[in-house]
Amino acid sequence: MRTILGLAQSPLGWLKNNCIVLRVDAYLSVLVGHPPSVRYQEICIPLPKSAHLWTAVSEDERRSLQWNEPAGREKAFHCFLMRDALDFDRRSHLPYHLTVADYHFGLCSLQVGIWEAAREAHSCESDELVLNSTPRDAVQLWRTHLDLWRISTEKDCLLRQNYFSTSTSSADIFSPLNLTLWHVSALTLHAPLKLLQGQDCCFKCRTGTAMTKQKNKARIRAWCRSSDARTAVWNAAQISRVVAHESTSPTPTARLLLNPLVIPGVLKSAIVTCSYAYHTRVCPVCTGGPPIDLVDLFSAKDEDTKLVRWKKHGEGLADWDPLRMPVCECRVMALATWFRGLLARDKTAEMEFITFLRGLGKG
Repeated sequence: MRTILGLAQSPLGWLKNNCIVLRVDAYLSVLVGHPPSVRYQEICIPLPKSAHLWTAVSEDERRSLQWNEPAGREKAFHCFLMRDALDFDRRSHLPYHLTVADYHFGLCSLQVGIWEAAREAHSCESDELVLNSTPRDAVQLWRTHLDLWRISTEKDCLLRQNYFSTSTSSADIFSPLNLTLWHVSALTLHAPLKLLQGQDCCFKCRTGTAMTKQKNKARIRAWCRSSDARTAVWNAAQISRVVAHESTSPTPTARLLLNPLVIPGVLKSAIVTCSYAYHTRVCPVCTGGPPIDLVDLFSAKDEDTKLVRWKKHGEGLADWDPLRMPVCECRVMALATWFRGLLARDKTAEMEFITFLRGLGKG
């Protein structure tokens, strides 16, 4: 038996607590936008590899189930699994497969690097000690890590295929958590959230000054024209898709409450999508031009030609599937109303979104 904070616990209980600390630390980072405190190098413990071990109710049951665990995997520390998984040369030759739970703990472990890269890339302050500072390199590195992580998850677990093709009543809790956290992470890398919300991104910012307002407007317009903005909007759509799928559960409230990333994910998605729409006039109604091919942001496959061309070059018209309407300036209020419906059960988040809407275009 081990004693932690004065409480006697079994080895499995001690292990679960370490994993809970990692998860809560990552979730709080997503919720409040602060850097995570726990690094994966500190998690020098093996993780259970089966769902049954996580739900064992007694030490006797745990010992019995332990015999069915893969011997090699049982000896693998989480920090070394992460080290190997992030090594481009090793990743394709790893002798083991990770589970859905492993991939979720891995995503939690990636949050430190993602926060650092996003913080540098989206801050207007420059590193005065380096002549050629290239924060985009860090974003590209962590985007590559995230993409590799998602490809590996799909290869080992068929995550999206299994999740969206089955009812939520039969889905495990890690699937929506994995999908939500992955897309929130990608959105964080690609979107200057503080800038979009009219907040100071560094100590040099002075939000109320005329010069800062003018500079921020120019930065937002430049971002909205970039592939980063379109990638962020696509990730926002994917987060919304997960929430919509969870809402089809026989007990939607309970399912959504099991995912603490839903509200912060939807709020970030709402801010990104409405910011992009507000600064984008592309639909034939607004431009008076000919019809444009619609790009399905919700269910199009990653390799879909229209989706790829839209994300890279802005070709086509992004379609917000639940509303059957384009992501365009003329539809900002309709999009905002839809997002407010998703945020209605959390009044604090809803009020934060309302405050953002009031300041939209005034920054």
